[in-house]
Amino acid sequence: MKNRTIESAWRGAERCKNCAIRHLVLFADLTHDDFDRIHHPIDDIEFKPGSRVYLQGDEMPFVYTVRSGLIKLVQHLPNGDRRIVRILSQGDLAGLENLDGQPASHEAVTMDHVRVCRIPRSIIASLKRDTPRLHDALLQRWQKALSGADNWITRLSTGNARSRVARLLLLLDENSEDDSFFLPTREDMGAMLGITTESASKMTAGFRRNGLLKPLEDHRAWIDERELKKQFD
Repeated sequence: MKNRTIESAWRGAERCKNCAIRHLVLFADLTHDDFDRIHHPIDDIEFKPGSRVYLQGDEMPFVYTVRSGLIKLVQHLPNGDRRIVRILSQGDLAGLENLDGQPASHEAVTMDHVRVCRIPRSIIASLKRDTPRLHDALLQRWQKALSGADNWITRLSTGNARSRVARLLLLLDENSEDDSFFLPTREDMGAMLGITTESASKMTAGFRRNGLLKPLEDHRAWIDERELKKQFD
């Protein structure tokens, strides 16, 4: 793990019980007795923008709950190209697909400042065995991940470049916690949408000229949602 600071180790589960986003995360339905079964540390970790949480092909002894910020899942293709296959935000799980012990199928990279809970796979295995509620929650998370991947493909991989960029901006705005959202680089937009960096740059420049997209400080942006929806082909 590079470029990270461990703010605190959750030795036991008291902070999990009182977590501000517990209703969003994997442990939402666990009881006091369930938490007493947790004997391994759950680390609260902060990553700087551009940090790699894990690499494609890594062994996965942990899964990660996103507490804040955005993580992109990047797939490196044999020809050297890369595709961003999904973006994870608050409450999402990174590494869920690898709970069966398989190597990571994607690289997880932070897009902005990110905080995660790093949960040992051994904790999930023991709770899954002893706590049926966690097994149900895992199935729900897995279904959410599959639905999210399908939604990503449907919304962002069809239509012309203008439509794809418009849909991406709307999706980022939809998943934001306030009136602005994190604006990816043009290179990342191209990798998400299957278009060239030049096309992504041209489309965003056009939206800016027309007042549909307004870049803000700290790599954030605002959109005119109603007008942007008219850009679909």
